[in-house]
Amino acid sequence: MTATVSVSTSRPADQDTGSGLASTAILSAGFFAASLVIGVVFGGSVYSSPFVDDAKIQAFYTDHGTLVQFVAFFQFAAALTLGVFVAGLWARLRALAPGQATLTYTAVIGGGMAATLLALNAVVQWSVSHPAVNESAPVRRGLHYLYFGLGGFAHVAAIGVFVGAVSLIALRARLLPGWFTAVSLLFAGLGVLSTFTFVTESTTLLIPLGRFPTLLWQIAIAFMLPKVVRAAR
Repeated sequence: MTATVSVSTSRPADQDTGSGLASTAILSAGFFAASLVIGVVFGGSVYSSPFVDDAKIQAFYTDHGTLVQFVAFFQFAAALTLGVFVAGLWARLRALAPGQATLTYTAVIGGGMAATLLALNAVVQWSVSHPAVNESAPVRRGLHYLYFGLGGFAHVAAIGVFVGAVSLIALRARLLPGWFTAVSLLFAGLGVLSTFTFVTESTTLLIPLGRFPTLLWQIAIAFMLPKVVRAAR
């Protein structure tokens, strides 16, 4: 059963406390999951690794240009709804843990960056899916690296900062079970560590470990965080 807390009526009566968290969490995770499913079902994979031979990258975008555009569409939708989720979570945390302002702002900055990077990743995917772009080897290669960086380790690292900050707030304010915050911090750490992909290809393995669990995390936390009930006047 979801816990509730009361907040002082000295706050503005129209203050938003993130009441739509669950719906935006489900939509964001659902859009992202849909992009993965259609990519795997209709293309065999969501993207071609930038570390493979360039001929394979060209063949992937030549054969699956339209599919890439649909993947980009769903990931852009996931980015927009992630941004709304982050805003709602920020409002909820401000009401639940007013003494954790620094971590709350850290969370919203990390989440906002994650949403922005994912949206940019979708736009770059859409760009490289066009034949005129795909036919130019230097442009195709450059955009493919950019796409991988934006939607890969950069996005996952930002998500890690977001999850980590929220988890620390929940730990300090005792808003969530200890085991849940511990697991959350673990995945947040893996996400942040994926930034080492800047210097070594081997850490690309951390990208899915830091990203996929957060799809379930954002839904879980939307339901698990205490609701805010305004005291009667």
